[in-house]
Amino acid sequence: MSRMVMRNGMRLRELASSMGWRRRVGRVLMVSGLAGVLALSGCGKFFPKLTTGGGTGSGGDYLYAGNLGTSEPTVAGFSIASSALTVASNSPYTVSLTPTSLAVTPDDNYLFVGGPGGIYTYAIGSGGDLTEAGNDTFAQVPDPAVLRVDPTGNYLLGGDALSGTVYVFQIGSDGALSQVGSTLTLNANEPVTDMEFASNGSNTYLYASLGTAGIYAMSFSGGTLSELNDGNYAPKKSDAADEGMAVAPDGDTLFAAETVTGGVRVFTINSNGSLTESTSSPVTTGTAPWAVLVDATGSYVYVADRTKAQISAFSLASGKLTAIGSPIATGDLPVQMVEDNSKTYVAVVCTGGNPDVELYTIGTTGALTKFTTATTGTDPTEASSLAATH
Repeated sequence: MSRMVMRNGMRLRELASSMGWRRRVGRVLMVSGLAGVLALSGCGKFFPKLTTGGGTGSGGDYLYAGNLGTSEPTVAGFSIASSALTVASNSPYTVSLTPTSLAVTPDDNYLFVGGPGGIYTYAIGSGGDLTEAGNDTFAQVPDPAVLRVDPTGNYLLGGDALSGTVYVFQIGSDGALSQVGSTLTLNANEPVTDMEFASNGSNTYLYASLGTAGIYAMSFSGGTLSELNDGNYAPKKSDAADEGMAVAPDGDTLFAAETVTGGVRVFTINSNGSLTESTSSPVTTGTAPWAVLVDATGSYVYVADRTKAQISAFSLASGKLTAIGSPIATGDLPVQMVEDNSKTYVAVVCTGGNPDVELYTIGTTGALTKFTTATTGTDPTEASSLAATH
């Protein structure tokens, strides 16, 4: 039953327009997501029984990519060590839903895999090997297209692909998820395209991008979400859409990639969580900027352009961006970036392949140099989500 539902979802994705990919994934999966929820209530064997396991918290340098297009949905795992990108034991791992979102706990014990119908928890073992963890490690929600763990490591938040709803789960000691009452619908007509946390002293804020509905600002405390007054920031143009975001390590600046506008928006994060956009924003990048990454030092910002298949690099000083050289070419349709555990490499996942995953070294000036590439499975993989240990 589950395989039929997921394959139908993949066929729908193939028929959809290539532009607006992240919103496309959410909306065309509506049929498969709803079918998955119905199957949960009417077919007790829709998801397999989980095996008991627990993460080792070894702090290894591991990278995970979710594949949408393989005959069975999979997550590929890699280890980065001794100047090499090595496939993890038993990778790729067959998963029980289409993996549209991934997140790793701060202690590197668990990987959360979200897709139409819910979220699974996997224990991260030696060498980055994954095992389904514990007994209560499936959380049922419609379609979490974005997953983020809060700075304390106590909560997992899921942003829905069918509507602008954010769900909150408490993370148990064994990785089990318990949904708490703080479910917040920001905009019923637009899906969540990204979410990012920022901490300012004792306060924590969450920012969610919702495509053409812009960016929403919320406070987050003890598992409770509250939308800030006047906390919605519309796109710069009426037909533009806000996609991937990133927050500088000091929590003072938010960056947001905006399609149509063709640039990255730059906001100062105020002490009350509100945003003030820079007078020089947006900074021009390319036609369809899609993902943003700030390195761990807060010195460099990288913006992946999905349509032009390139990454623009910038130095960051006092909230201002300065271009570093010319954009560098990537594989087809780069949609997400992460920095690895060693803070030496930037990994890029390309949903169009050629290749599926790329690893770049960060130079002393912030420039990126391609280090190595990898496949995430048998083509077409449609690798589209990415997560790394911390």
